[in-house]
Amino acid sequence: MKKTILTLSVLLFISVSSSFAQEKKWISGNSFNVIIPQGDLAKEYNYGLGIYGNIDYNFNEHFAWRFDLGWNDLEGDERTIVDTTGYVHTHKPKISVWEFTTGFKASFSVFYIEARGGYFTGIHEWGIIPAVGLRLNKFDIQGSYKLLGDNNWVAARIGYYWGR
Repeated sequence: MKKTILTLSVLLFISVSSSFAQEKKWISGNSFNVIIPQGDLAKEYNYGLGIYGNIDYNFNEHFAWRFDLGWNDLEGDERTIVDTTGYVHTHKPKISVWEFTTGFKASFSVFYIEARGGYFTGIHEWGIIPAVGLRLNKFDIQGSYKLLGDNNWVAARIGYYWGR
């Protein structure tokens, strides 16, 4: 199924990019995320922070292909653990997750919706991320939700795009 989704995404990208005769434009930026774990992930972790590199390939003023490469760091509460030998120690759960996602964005004035899919290391899952956002010149504000698998999260992102 993963190969099918990837193949369909590549074919969709090729067909959409060849259907527009306008000048294409690459734009890159950086963003910061605040992550609130959901589902099974929330049992172990309280929050997370992330830093991203973002690339947009604009087909026209309304449609773009997106690629995000991000590093997320999630932490939980410190816990006291007594092991089988009676040794007492503390443990604070922490995990790093690299995100490799790609997808499409549709813009309506300053608002947009997007859907990305990709792989998340650290939790070793494939996932889909629907998102909504607001783009004001070079600034980007977005809310998203990581779907699929047992490890889900809500994220709020603020970003800055270097080109326009």
